[in-house]
Amino acid sequence: MVSEPNVLTMSKNSKEFVKNSIQELAIGNYFSYPEDYSPAKQETEVNIQSLARGYWDVRDMKEVQRDEKLGINLEDYISWSKDAFRAFTQQNVNTLN
Repeated sequence: MVSEPNVLTMSKNSKEFVKNSIQELAIGNYFSYPEDYSPAKQETEVNIQSLARGYWDVRDMKEVQRDEKLGINLEDYISWSKDAFRAFTQQNVNTLN
C-alpha cells in the first residue's frame, strides 16, 4: 500500500482508514485488469478516474454520511486511486514492461 499504518488499529471512521480501503480496492483492480491500467496507455488516467468515481457512486448511506462527516470528497477518492497506481507501478515495474 502507499502508506502502511496498521489498518486493524485504525478507526473505520477515520480518513486514513477510508484512504487505505480505497487504495486496496484500486490496487486489486490494477492487478485484475492490467490491460486497463497500463502505464504506457494514455487512457489509463481516465480509467483511474472512472474507477474512483465508481467507488464514489456505489457508497451506501453510512459511507456517504461518514465521508461527509470526515470532509472526504470525490477528489480525495481520485487522488488516492492515483497514489495507489503510482505505488502499484513502482512495485511492479519489471512485470509491467
